[in-house]
Amino acid sequence: MIPPVTPVVFDINVYLDYILGGDGSWPLLPNVPPTTANPAADAVSLAFAASFRLFASPHILRNIVRVTRAAGQSQKTTGAFAAAVAEMCEFSGGAVIEPETRDHGIGDYEDSLVLSLAKDPAVDALVIVGSDHHLLDVGKIWDGRAILRPSDFVRRVVGR
Repeated sequence: MIPPVTPVVFDINVYLDYILGGDGSWPLLPNVPPTTANPAADAVSLAFAASFRLFASPHILRNIVRVTRAAGQSQKTTGAFAAAVAEMCEFSGGAVIEPETRDHGIGDYEDSLVLSLAKDPAVDALVIVGSDHHLLDVGKIWDGRAILRPSDFVRRVVGR
């Protein structure tokens, strides 16, 4: 089980898989507790339930907007989702912070920024959740932090 006070960082792909997964019409507020076939949506719903402390960065929010706009979502919808992510972080006891950027030698700039966020002293995330292969290729543990796929994360949070 992952205790509620655990600091967690979601990779951008978790948010994108929630928004763009399924039939393309996503609810702004997910089901709580998780009841979908989309592990990313279930992970997001657990953040709405304040099951852990969620952290994001301006970089993550900007990329959510950029990619969802490129996928055809309206500016209003993508802006509302980015705002919901920021509110979700604050509601969970986490925050949106600008981490010190470092090169973590993983070969993908975007994922290196996610690792910088997780390692930032203001965050010190114990868990990183992602579906990007560059991030998952780092291994199950990176610098003392677990790296989990959304489905594995949901199982650990809900204890199933």
